[in-house]
Amino acid sequence: MDNLINALQETIQFLQDSQDPIYSHLTVAEIIQQLEKELANIKNSQPIDKNRLSLLFAPTGGIQETSIDNGWGQEFLELSSVVDNYL
Repeated sequence: MDNLINALQETIQFLQDSQDPIYSHLTVAEIIQQLEKELANIKNSQPIDKNRLSLLFAPTGGIQETSIDNGWGQEFLELSSVVDNYL
């Protein structure tokens, strides 16, 4: 789970330096809020919402759209592969 926690925290760091994506229905703030909720679930030994993470990290999902628009698309691919291992 440490790898998942690190990947979610790193994703949040990238998002905090990002602008809202053009083609996503979610704002950066909304994505961060959802990721922070999943981090809290992990830290409190609660189940994570795999569907939510799957949608956020999906190809053409909110995080990928944000990463492409903000120049960290390659990093997104690396982070999403870590997240995918837990889904």
